[in-house]
Amino acid sequence: MNYKSYIILLSSMLLLSFIVVPVALADNSCLDCHEKLSAFSEKEKELNEVRVKHLARDVACSLECHATTIDRIAKSNYEQWTHSKHALFNVTCNNCHGGDPGSNIKEKAHNGVARSSDYNSTVFYRNVPETCGKCHIQELKEFKESKHYQRLKALKQAPTCDTCHSPHEFKVLNVSEFQELCSQCHNADMRIAPSDAPDKAVIALENAEKLKNEIKVAQEAVKLAKQQGKDVTDAQKSLDIAESIRDSLPVLWHGFDLPHFEQVIDSGIKAAQQAQLETGSPAKPSTPGFNIIVSLAGIFAMYLLIRRFK
Repeated sequence: MNYKSYIILLSSMLLLSFIVVPVALADNSCLDCHEKLSAFSEKEKELNEVRVKHLARDVACSLECHATTIDRIAKSNYEQWTHSKHALFNVTCNNCHGGDPGSNIKEKAHNGVARSSDYNSTVFYRNVPETCGKCHIQELKEFKESKHYQRLKALKQAPTCDTCHSPHEFKVLNVSEFQELCSQCHNADMRIAPSDAPDKAVIALENAEKLKNEIKVAQEAVKLAKQQGKDVTDAQKSLDIAESIRDSLPVLWHGFDLPHFEQVIDSGIKAAQQAQLETGSPAKPSTPGFNIIVSLAGIFAMYLLIRRFK
């Protein structure tokens, strides 16, 4: 797909999200109700802070007192969801939590919805992978091969999907966020091996960026070679392999097998560099400052010749 086609496709998807999706969501009672939850006064916010502290200390309180706290959480969750890709692609509350989005009666709409602390709930932390896996099939497949999943099913401490992808935001973490998050468990004090996992994760993600950069160079090289009338059949094949590897990385990451992840990246980088060579592009020097070294060597050689013939 060329650049113009990609822009047209993206524009069409955005247009659909503004026209079709709101129509599809019009009869969804989950969104209709949570969108209209009232905002809070400063006094209510102060009271809510007290109530949350009471909850943390297991101080018994009536449901009426906590109604505004519950509403505030629900309001926040809705606002986070509206900025997520789930909202863009019409993945609504009931897809994860269950319930009846066609009913405007609260009790009926919440029928079958359980708290996240209930081990039978679809959003209980050990059940989250299977809930997410209903749509993210390949990601779940990779995650099931990980030690994280094995520990989770063995009822041990382990991260689950929404540990990395915050609930309702469903964002993708950047490199620095990954290191901070992984370090909460993988550190010398917790003694959860390997303690250097956060550093290795950062290196792996940085190498993934290197792969993307090599692909960009290869793409430009293939484009230029085509303009010059060269045969780019072999170069395009190598480039296709590199692009395929790049596209597989987000799913592969969920296996948390960093050595394997690095091997795959390395094969992608080699494929991208091979594509560059097959277009006739000069090979990049592997030694930093290679051109400077060659120049200095030439100057030194000239100096020796001049001295010899004086």
